[in-house]
Amino acid sequence: MTDIILEILRAVFVGSIVVFLLFNKNIKKLKKIKGWRFFTTGFVLVFFAMLIDITDNFESLNRFILIGDTKYQAIIEKLFGYLLGFIFIAIGIRSWIPSVIELQNKRKEELKVAAEKIKVLSGLLPICASCKKIRDDKGYWKQLESYIREHSEAVFSHGICPECARKLYKEPD
Repeated sequence: MTDIILEILRAVFVGSIVVFLLFNKNIKKLKKIKGWRFFTTGFVLVFFAMLIDITDNFESLNRFILIGDTKYQAIIEKLFGYLLGFIFIAIGIRSWIPSVIELQNKRKEELKVAAEKIKVLSGLLPICASCKKIRDDKGYWKQLESYIREHSEAVFSHGICPECARKLYKEPD
């Protein structure tokens, strides 16, 4: 009786892995990686073998050729289920894991490039109260626009506000 319970628990565990591999929507990108089908097919075959293995314990099923305790069932269970299943899992791991590592390294490089592109201004900026030039780290005073252009991704376009337009062009109020 304990044997049946352990076989059923083992089949439930592997069956839940199969369900996760086949129906999890969060791993769509991983499913496209080389070796995924071998990996999944291997788990399906092992799960199939476990289900057949459970039928060994029921003598009433011995009359069927594919299930029960028969030599054909043993060939199907051991050869096609377990052996072929574990071979597929091994092939899947052999081809899938290096692809995942390569994808991870590619993502790290993309993140590194993106981080290098991001320029953020932070901290205190010494600015002249009169001309609005900014003092850089080397002590040089630069125009506000050039300083911000060098330290961020901002692009300037120039215009004149209404108050300055009145002062510059002497327009009446």
